[in-house]
Amino acid sequence: MNLSIQEELQPFVEELQRYITPEFLEELAREMKFVKRKRKFSGSDLATICIWISQRVASDPLVRLCSRLHAVTGTVLSPEGLNKRFNEKSVLFLKHVFSLLLQQKICEQTYISNQLLSHFKRIRIMDATMFQVPHTLEHIYPGSGGCAQTAGIKIQLEYDLHSGQFFNFQVGPGKNNDKTFGTECLDTLRPAIYVFVI
Repeated sequence: MNLSIQEELQPFVEELQRYITPEFLEELAREMKFVKRKRKFSGSDLATICIWISQRVASDPLVRLCSRLHAVTGTVLSPEGLNKRFNEKSVLFLKHVFSLLLQQKICEQTYISNQLLSHFKRIRIMDATMFQVPHTLEHIYPGSGGCAQTAGIKIQLEYDLHSGQFFNFQVGPGKNNDKTFGTECLDTLRPAIYVFVI
């Protein structure tokens, strides 16, 4: 059974709605300097576009995203104005939202005693996931070849369980080997650091 992107992301969307309020997003957007003053496009609007109303934000036309944003929130923004909002600060803001959700879920579901944490400065977890993309992207993101995957993207992620921070986040071709990413990170290891590769 093939799940659509929307179906795959639905559990993530539901968790965000449980933990993150529009007021919290506004405060976070100001802290992250995504929003400097009250304006017509907010941190909550960015989350609405990228998380709640369109999981195809990378491929949906800007006109469609603007009209859906207006229908859901009442925010009026031109396609050019929206395009300018997709910048480095918006990426950092969304990355921070994801990090906060992950921290919340880990703290909720995992108990690590303070005694164990006192022995380590970092507890690093590495993982990778791969998903198919349209065949037209095979020259940029060649797939692994398995199950006729001619095009695929692999996301490599390293997370520090102790501090709740992300250390490495890489997006690359689906054919890349997980072990390669792990060996690239070896020079960042210090005594009393354990790395768990999942």
